[in-house]
Amino acid sequence: MKRAVPLAIVSGLLMALTLPQAIPWISLRELDPAGYLELIAWVALAPALFALDRARTWRVALALGLLAGLAYFYGAIWWVNHAMTSFGGVPFPIALLGLTFLVLYMAAHWAAAFLASWTIRQRLGWPFWMHLPAVWVASELSRNYLFTGFPWGNLGYVQARHPAVAQLASLTGVYGVAALVVLVNCVVHASLRARADREPLPWRLVAATAGLLALVAGYGEAHLSAVRARIAAAPKLTVALVQGNVNQSVKNQASSYAADILRRYVPLTLEADRRGVDLIAWPEAAYPYLLPPNLASFDDRRIGLPRLTRAHLLLGAGTYSQRIAADGRTEAEGANSVFLLRPDLTVLDRYAKHHLVPFGEYVPLQPFLGHFLRSVVPEMVPQRPGSELKVLEFTPTASEAVAPPVSPGLPRKSPADVPPLPGRPDGGEGISSEPGALTSTATPPISPEGPEGLAFPPATRLAPMICFDAIFPEVNVAYAMQEPEILLNPTNDAWYGYSSGPYQFLAIVRMRAIEAGKAVVRPAYAGVTALIDPTGELQPGALPVGPVDLDLAPDPEEPPRLLVGQVARLRGRTLYTTFGDLFAGVASAYGAIALAFALRGRRVREKE
Repeated sequence: MKRAVPLAIVSGLLMALTLPQAIPWISLRELDPAGYLELIAWVALAPALFALDRARTWRVALALGLLAGLAYFYGAIWWVNHAMTSFGGVPFPIALLGLTFLVLYMAAHWAAAFLASWTIRQRLGWPFWMHLPAVWVASELSRNYLFTGFPWGNLGYVQARHPAVAQLASLTGVYGVAALVVLVNCVVHASLRARADREPLPWRLVAATAGLLALVAGYGEAHLSAVRARIAAAPKLTVALVQGNVNQSVKNQASSYAADILRRYVPLTLEADRRGVDLIAWPEAAYPYLLPPNLASFDDRRIGLPRLTRAHLLLGAGTYSQRIAADGRTEAEGANSVFLLRPDLTVLDRYAKHHLVPFGEYVPLQPFLGHFLRSVVPEMVPQRPGSELKVLEFTPTASEAVAPPVSPGLPRKSPADVPPLPGRPDGGEGISSEPGALTSTATPPISPEGPEGLAFPPATRLAPMICFDAIFPEVNVAYAMQEPEILLNPTNDAWYGYSSGPYQFLAIVRMRAIEAGKAVVRPAYAGVTALIDPTGELQPGALPVGPVDLDLAPDPEEPPRLLVGQVARLRGRTLYTTFGDLFAGVASAYGAIALAFALRGRRVREKE
């Protein structure tokens, strides 16, 4: 056991390194943006498998899985306590306790997978590669749903920055990628164990696994080529994403600094409209006032936004309403929404966030924890989840052409155009002339016809996934029935601070693009604003994490930024969105049947 414990911990830490990481005391930016460390994922579990292979009792197997899971999830989501303190207003000690319970809950799934695998191996004598990938898929599928679900850190996401491998998600979802990673680790363990025991290497197994990897990579390259061809031929939507780069401490007092916040969004919104874009997207909850959910028009003097000439505006805002409870009390409740506005600022449609953030937007186990959390966070307003996943549809206003791409030499705005935010001595600039401050990936306008000149429906269909919605792969499957063309992911990643959180979330959203075969429009309040192609590849010009904490920001006077580009309007389904989690279900059933047989049988001598 003494030797086994370090092996389990090393495996967890190695696997955590394969996720996108940004550690403030080392760097405020992603440490490995190219994803070279993702290669470690193919061998990271091998040390833990050596320990599990030598476990004498089920208790040891369970403990090894728990230790490996704790190391992995603490290394992966150490930043969550920051989210709870800044998002939910939870005191730091309680947030740290909440993080620990969350990590324990997630690590328990690793422990369950280790225990099930140990049982199958001991009772049936099966090598790891025959059952652990299926058992692992079952554990991750359960984590997607149990207690409303928190599937962050699924092993499939550790390959999101390697497009050829990640394309497997278009067939199996993210679970297929996770199964492949675990399978290769099992084969590595089998090979190393044979060498350590001075037994013949399992060449057939190694060759079969290498062939499978080659098949996956070959499919990935072919799929990339096919989707890129479809992107080139598809009609495009020209979009502008506004990243306000407002400090989170200011955002938390939005009503007090509403005018300052809006002056970060309005000039860039008008600039984007002048350039003839079809859609301008603001991030999650960017509008600083609470609104009634049934708002019919946004022609509000407080916003200071005149009617637009042609662009539709997608605006993130919180809504607030009151209802009479069963006991007769009046209760306030909010909703995290996005409004789709016509150019005249009338409301075309609204979507409310479907999956709420535990402890931030709702209280899990309300009968047990509700009173306690209200006593420590009295300002927490209960949030109501949206009742449906609803596609937002609009018809872009006709225009002769799109304005040419923006160059870094765009004339400067006067500091008077964008008054200072608190803590900014000189007010900065509304649109910086520094490279990347106003970025465009726009290309010449494309005819509103599909491939081979076929007429394409004029209305654009957007599938909104506000922030936390996007971590659930089944949302893609549910939306597929409504035939969306583009995925929309407005978010506020400032809650995570300068940490790994925004970059890990970006990897998750890239996998959603691959699963659905749809582009993603992702405006972030101070996270990573990006346009993602249906292949999961980032378009040039993605905007980095903004000043979420002024004491850590590399440039406390960082201006608001604008990303302009075009995304393909693609209809149709992938195999994954057609059949949903069929692969995960079959794999889970296989693992469950194997475990059931193992529990009924007697322990047998291992033979490999």
